This record gives sequence, structure tokens and C-alpha cells, in this order.
Amino acid sequence: MRAIQVLPTDVANKIAAGEVVERPASVVKELVENSIDAGARQIEIEIREGGKEFIRVTDNGSGIRRHELKTAFLRHATSKIASADDLVRVLSLGFRGEALPSIASCSEVEIISRTADTNEATRLKIVGGRVDEEGPWAGPPGTTVIVRRLFYNTPARLKFMKQAATEKRYCAEYVTHMALAHPGIAFHLIGDNTSMLRTPGSSDLLSAFGSIYGSPLARKMIPVEWESAVVSISGYVSPPEETKSNRSYESVFVNGRWVQDRLICAAIEKGYENMLPTRRFPIAVLHLEVDPTLVDVNVHPAKTQVRFRHESDMFREVMLAVRAALHGSNLMPRLTPTKRAASSDKPRTWSPTNTLEADFVKETEPSRDGESCGTPQALPAEFKPIADTHADRDKQELLDHMRSPLAEEEIPPEAEAVKRYLSQASPMGQILNTFIAVSSPYGLWLIDQHVAHERILYESVLARHRRSAAQMLLSPLTLTFSPTEAAMIERRLRDLAEMGFAMESFGGTTYILRSTPIEASDKPDEAGLAELLVEIVSMWHEGGDGRREKAAAMIACKAAVKAGKPLETVAQRALLSQLARTANPFACPHGRPIMIAIDRQELERRFGRG
Repeated sequence: MRAIQVLPTDVANKIAAGEVVERPASVVKELVENSIDAGARQIEIEIREGGKEFIRVTDNGSGIRRHELKTAFLRHATSKIASADDLVRVLSLGFRGEALPSIASCSEVEIISRTADTNEATRLKIVGGRVDEEGPWAGPPGTTVIVRRLFYNTPARLKFMKQAATEKRYCAEYVTHMALAHPGIAFHLIGDNTSMLRTPGSSDLLSAFGSIYGSPLARKMIPVEWESAVVSISGYVSPPEETKSNRSYESVFVNGRWVQDRLICAAIEKGYENMLPTRRFPIAVLHLEVDPTLVDVNVHPAKTQVRFRHESDMFREVMLAVRAALHGSNLMPRLTPTKRAASSDKPRTWSPTNTLEADFVKETEPSRDGESCGTPQALPAEFKPIADTHADRDKQELLDHMRSPLAEEEIPPEAEAVKRYLSQASPMGQILNTFIAVSSPYGLWLIDQHVAHERILYESVLARHRRSAAQMLLSPLTLTFSPTEAAMIERRLRDLAEMGFAMESFGGTTYILRSTPIEASDKPDEAGLAELLVEIVSMWHEGGDGRREKAAAMIACKAAVKAGKPLETVAQRALLSQLARTANPFACPHGRPIMIAIDRQELERRFGRG
């Protein structure tokens, strides 16, 4: 057995780097936090190859004195705390004194710094944790840190880094959050010689938000102001109709520190209870000011997690703050909850009761937020036909298929009978401008127009994709994305083109869209198309099988006729005819039923004729 010994400094620093420096975005994070703690009002970040080859952070902060420059690269050397008592009231972003030595141990670092009371800067170059060059340099007050060849001396870490576009996205995501955390600082992010993000530094949070996500969205945001004995909350939340497909647009800051806290995100979403479509999330930028003694920021070296002393109180205050903001904007929907909903804090879901009409109307009423590509819903018990012992077996099998939608590979031969009848069926009309009623030999059919159209478009997108069909736009659209979104889009331009979305960069985070799949080209909407593209590339980023099929399902869901839209009889008939030509007329790509059947026996039972 080997003797116990103290590890050499370079080995200890590399071990620490494994916790502090996970990827290029970690380097950007640590350097930017140092700039903020130094009082900088302007911070410029430049990355190349996703930060794997080059990272530069320049600020106009207080700078580092010449005789302290080497000390800054020693482990646990910091100016931000002096004793253990300071850990109880940490107000700076950094305090551990691990970042610079950890970064320097696994890269080539060059630092140039000058304080305002000196006439020249000092330059220090460190390679693999060892000082290589040192001397006077020309430069303005402030600090510039350049990091090259990250993980060059740790092949295992280098091997696990992602592609440049992915690492660029992580860097952009972090800078986006920091720009929202500190609107009084002017941030500028440059990626591969292209400006990706620039904020004015005007101290106005909404201006910073608008420079990142666009002025149209900024104008819709709802201000949040909340004071209590526990926390002071300020910021903005989106109206219920402005949602995203994931939580990455929920930015939470505790005492100026960006944190990734599930508790706060859950509280934000609780404030929107019963107001958001399934699997949709709000946009939020919330600043929480908390007594430093009531929050622990020293949970993890990355300092993106915190622990509140009174978690339940914090959850309640955030939820109430969001709810009050929405109420104040008159955006809370007027609901007439059932007794079941009124007695429960859980969001209302479909639950069969003894009153057929009330539940049917309530649950099929079109949502003002449009259709959601959500979880498949079970068929309501009231609509399940009673078995008819005298009916033809094939008829009953068809009814069973319509009760339980099937996947493509499970479509039975009897389905052809349904298709044949649909191809020549005469619709009786619409119910609630959402369901098409058809009288058939098998009973009354109710067909969801959105879900039916979704199935039609889904199969059309896949068929046209094999023929590379797209429709050129008469007037190309200009789409602007957030820096994080633009990084994902850039990586998938070729894949998007194969789906029919021909795009090219127009500078910064703006792209020109020249074509779309034919199915998505009806009255193109810039905001809607931008959101669709982000959802598609986000889904691709998550991985998994069936990439094109999932993208086709998203396109179909967005483009399909919505619930609540009146359709002329000729349009209803055309929809049924097209549905008859699909491979699976029973379910949409997400598994939701397209049609349900109420057989004669069920109708007679309901009217007391049995």
C-alpha cells in the first residue's frame, strides 16, 4: 500500500478543475463573475470553436495590482472573503479562490490587467499551471483574460467535450442569463467573429430582455413586484399565451446570482395554474433579494445551486408574486370549476361524472391557447359503446379500434371499411366548431377536426420529405432568435433544409427563411415559425430515434386547422376524404384519438329506449 502524501499543486489543481471547469461555458462563467465582482460596467466575451480553442473576457473593472497578479492564480487566493464568518453573508459571485488556478492548470492562460492608478498594465502567461512569461504591457484599466487550448493536457476531458456548436450554445445560454441578472452591465458576446448578443447596460431589465429576446416579446411581458418579510421579488413574466416548450426560458436570480432551482421554477409554474397548455412553460425573469444569512450559496463549487433555510415560505411567496402579477393584468381566465376542481389544488383534468352533457361541453371547449401536442388522452367512459351481442363481429371490432387508437403497424384489415365509408361520407355538421358529426352504419361518429388534419399533414410531410418538396416564400421571412437558439439553429441548418426549411444567416442571431414545407406555408407567421424551428432543433438536440417523424409531427400539429374554427360543409367533406387516404385514420402522431363512435345501443340507452 502506498504511503499517504500531499498531492503536488499541479495535480491538486487539475482535480479541482474537474469540479469547477466542466466545459468552455464554465470558463466563461468564472471569468465573467470575476469581472462583475471587480465592478465592471462593460464586459466583452469572445469565443471561437465553441470556446474549445479560444476564450477572451475583457472588462473595464478595477483590475489587479501587479504584485497580486501571480497570487490570483494560487489556490484559495481571493479578495472576496477573509474569514469563515464571511461565508454566512456572501454577496459576491465568487469567493472560493479556485477558478483561476483550476483554469490555468488545464489550458494556456494569458492575463493583462491594469488598475486605474497606474500608467501601464501587467501581462502574465501561464501554461499548464506554470508561469511562462511576465512583464509590463500596454492596455486600458481593467482586465483581459485569454484562455487557449482548453483541456490540452487532459485528453480524457478533451474527449468528452461536445461539438463546437453545442459548446457555443452553452456559452450563449450562460451569457444570456448573466445579462438578465445584471442589466446595468453592457454585455457583448462574439462567437466566431459574429456578434451574438449585445445589451445596453442601461440598468433597465426590460431593455436587456428586449435586446436578447426581441422587442415584440418584451412589450408583452408583465411586471412583477412583490415585497414580504421573506423575500423581495422583481422582474417580468409572460402572459399565458406566450409559452415555450421547455424551462430554459425561466431565469431566476438570487441576490444577483443565476441559480438553477427546481423549487422556484415549480413555484413560478404554480402561479400559472390552470392557465398553461399541457407541457408548455412560461417565460420568466425574476430577481429574488433574500437575507444572505437565509440562503446557502456554498452548496456546489459551480455555485449554480442554493439552499433556502425556509423553502416552503420561499415557494409560497414566489407563487403568490406570479399570481398577483397575472391577476393585476386581467389575464386570469374566468373558469367555472366543477365541485371536483374547486376542492382540489391540482390542475383540472378530465374525469368522468354522471352528467354527460356538462362534462362533454366543458372538456371539448376550444382552448384560447390553441392546440397542444400533449399527452394522449383516454376516451371518456360515456362514449365507450356497450357490447352488442347481436351485432356483426366486424362492426364491433371497428368500434373497438376507434375506442383504442392504434399505431401504424397495428392497423387491422377491418380499418379499410372505415376508410371506404369516410371517403364518401356526408358530414352532418360541426359540434362546437371542433367535432365533425357523421352518421354511419356503425353508429354516430365524432371526428376531431384538428387531430384528423394533423394526421393528414403528418403523413403528407413524411411523403413529401422523401421527394424533398418545399415551397419558396414569395417574401422571405426574417427570423430573430436568442443567442442560445441561434447556436442550435446554426448547427442544424442542413437538417432543416432537408425538412423544407431553407435558411441562411443574416448576421448575428438573425436568419432569412426562404422556404418551408408545403404543409406549413399557409399564412406563414414569423413568431410561430421561429418557435416551431426552435422546438424542432431542441427535440433533435435531445436525441432519440425517429428524428424526422418527430419533426413532421411538430409541423403537422402547428399547421393543422384549430379547434373552434368553423368549416364549410365542403371543407368538412374534403377533410374526411383526405383522412380516408391516410394509413392510420384512428390516431394522430401523438396517439390522441381522431374519432370516437357511439353505437345505436348506447344512444338508445341514453334516451331510455333500451
